Amino acid sequence: MSAADALVERLPRTTLVVGKGGVGKTTCASALALCSAKRIGSTLLLSTDPARALPTVLEHSVESSPTPVRYANRLSAQVLDAGALRSRFMERWGDVIRTILDRGTYLDESDIGPLVDTAMPGSDEIFAALELAVLMADEPKAGPADAGTPRAPRAEYERLIVDTAPTGHTLRLLNLPKTFRALVRLLDAMQSKHRFMVKTLTRKYRSDVADAFLIEMNNLVSALEKSLSDPGRCAAVLVTNTESLVRDETRRYLEALRELHVHVAAVVWNAVEGRVEAMGDAEQYLVPKLDGWPTGEQGLERWLAELRPFSAIGGYPRQRVRLSAVHSSAKGRREPRTVSREPRTRQPRVSIAKLLRPLTIVAGKGGVGKTTVACTLAITAADSQRTLVVSTDPAPSLADALAQPIPDEDTAVPGVPALFARQMDASAAFARLRDEYQSKVDALFQGLVSSGVDLAHDRAVARDLLSLAPPGVDEVYALSLLSDALFKDHYACVVVDPAPTGHLLRLLEMPQLALTWSHQLLRLMLKYKDVTGLGETAQEILDFSRSLRAVDALLRDAQKCAVVLVTLDEPVVRTETERLAVEVRRRGVSISGLVLNRATQRSALPVADAPLHFEASAVDPPPVGLDALRRWGQSWTPVTHDAR
Repeated sequence: MSAADALVERLPRTTLVVGKGGVGKTTCASALALCSAKRIGSTLLLSTDPARALPTVLEHSVESSPTPVRYANRLSAQVLDAGALRSRFMERWGDVIRTILDRGTYLDESDIGPLVDTAMPGSDEIFAALELAVLMADEPKAGPADAGTPRAPRAEYERLIVDTAPTGHTLRLLNLPKTFRALVRLLDAMQSKHRFMVKTLTRKYRSDVADAFLIEMNNLVSALEKSLSDPGRCAAVLVTNTESLVRDETRRYLEALRELHVHVAAVVWNAVEGRVEAMGDAEQYLVPKLDGWPTGEQGLERWLAELRPFSAIGGYPRQRVRLSAVHSSAKGRREPRTVSREPRTRQPRVSIAKLLRPLTIVAGKGGVGKTTVACTLAITAADSQRTLVVSTDPAPSLADALAQPIPDEDTAVPGVPALFARQMDASAAFARLRDEYQSKVDALFQGLVSSGVDLAHDRAVARDLLSLAPPGVDEVYALSLLSDALFKDHYACVVVDPAPTGHLLRLLEMPQLALTWSHQLLRLMLKYKDVTGLGETAQEILDFSRSLRAVDALLRDAQKCAVVLVTLDEPVVRTETERLAVEVRRRGVSISGLVLNRATQRSALPVADAPLHFEASAVDPPPVGLDALRRWGQSWTPVTHDAR
C-alpha cells in the first residue's frame, strides 16, 4: 500500500486541506481527492478559494455545481460561487428576513428592502460555510438535504475534500459559526419583539416561517460547529514548505486550528529540496520538488507516487529521494545567494521607485512573495519620504519579513528612519467601533429604563445593528484608517500588503458596497431617533461613511493609487495573475507594474499587460531583514516590452 493510499484511508469523511497561499494546497487537495475516488469511493473535491486555481491544477473545467472529472471515475469537482449561493439563499429566505425586519424595527417597506440587499454582499465566507455545513451534515447514502441553501439534487459522496482559501480567510470561515450567530441573534431579537406583542394582544403565539428560519439557521451553524470539532468526521491536512516565512505562518496556523478544536491529521511538506524537521504532533509527509508542474491526471499521480512519510526523529525521510540543490536550511539563516541567469535584453536602468504611488497596493496569489516585495518597495520609498508599510491580511507576515516584532500600531523600523510598519488587525479595528457603539446604546437605554420606560426588545435590536455589516467591511474600515494617514499628511507613502487575490478583489469593490450599507444603517438609526434619541450615536457611522467616499475616490485616482502585481513563472500563478490584472482594471484601479519574482535563466517573461516589468532574482534563502531586502531590491532588473 502506498503512503498516499494509507493516508487517505486514515482520513475521516471530510478533509480540509489548509495552509498559507502558494504552498500547494490545491495540488494536495486534488491529488488526495483523486486517490480517494480510486481507493475509497465517490468523492467531491470542493474549492472555497475565490482565486479558483482548481481548473488549472486539474486541467479540467470546474463549475459551480459538481462536475464529473472525465479521467477519474467517482470524482467530481466544484468551485463554490458565493454570488450564486447568496442568490439562492435570498430567493428562499429574503422575504422572511424582510418580514422579521418589518416586525422588529421602526423601518417602513422602503427602508427594509435596501437594508436586506446590502446586508450580505461579498459574503464569501458566510455562504461557503453554510454550504459546507450542508455537505458535512449529509451522510453517505442519504437523500439530498434541504438546509437553508437550496440547490439542485446532487450525487451521494462518501468523501469530501475541501481546497481552502489561504490562512487568514480560512480561519474566518472556520470562525463563521460565532460571527453568523451574531446576525441570527439580531434577527431573533427582532422576532422576539413580534412574539411579545402578539402574546400581549392575543395571549397566545403560534410559530411561523420566521421562527422556522431562525431555528434552521441555528441548527445549521450548530451542526457545522459539531462537525468541525469531531475528529471522526473532519480533519485538516496542513500543507507547508521549508521557506522560513512559510514555516513561521504554519506554526501560527497549527495553534489557531488547535484553538478552534479542528484536528490536524497530517502535515505535508511540499516541493522539498532539503532537510525538514517535523512540526506539531501530526503525521508528517514529504513530497520532493518535482521536475515540471504536477497538473492534470499524470502530474497528480506523480505527486501521489512521491508522497512519503518521514521520521519525526531527526527530520529525515524514511526513504531516500532524489533531491536537487538545498533550497533552505532548518538551522539558522544563510546570506542570500542570487541564482545565476543568462543575460537578456534589458530596459535602460529604471528605479523600482517608479512603481510607487502615495497608496501602493502589492497584489498577487498567495505564496508569490507579496510581503517581501511590499517591504522592499517600502524601504525604497522611505529613502526619500516618510513611509508606512502595513499588512491588512488576516494572516500577516510583515514581522517575519522584517525580522522584528510588528504590532497593530505604527512601529518604527530601526535602520530606516523614515520607515514605519504595522500589522493591522482589521477585525479588531471594527470590533472596537462596534464596542464603542454598543456602550453608547447601553448608556442611552439605561437612562430610558431608569426613567420608567422599558424598551428591552428595542435595546436588544439596537445593540446588534452592526451585525448587519457586510462581510469584509472590517477590511475596508481598516483601509479607511490608512487613507486617513495619507489625507492627514502623517505619511507621504503607504504600501499595503493585502490578502491574496480573491479577497483583495473583494476589498477593492467593498467601499461602494459598504457605503450603501452605511447609508441604510443611518436611515435605520434616524428611525430610532424619533423614539429613543439613538441618532446621536450614529456619528461614528457617519464618519465612516465619509471615509468610504474618500477611499473609493482614492482607489480610482491613478496618480495617487496603483496596484503592483507580483507573479511567478508557474502555470497556476501566471493564469491567476492575468485574471487578477483584468479584474483590478475592471474595478477602476490602476496598475503601475509587475514583478516576476524568483526569476531564473529559464523563467518565461511576464505576459500580463503593465506599464513596467521587473525581474526579481531568485535568492537562496529568501531575503529576510532590512539589509537582505535592500540588496535584493537593488538586483531587480527592468525588462523591455519587446523582450517579452
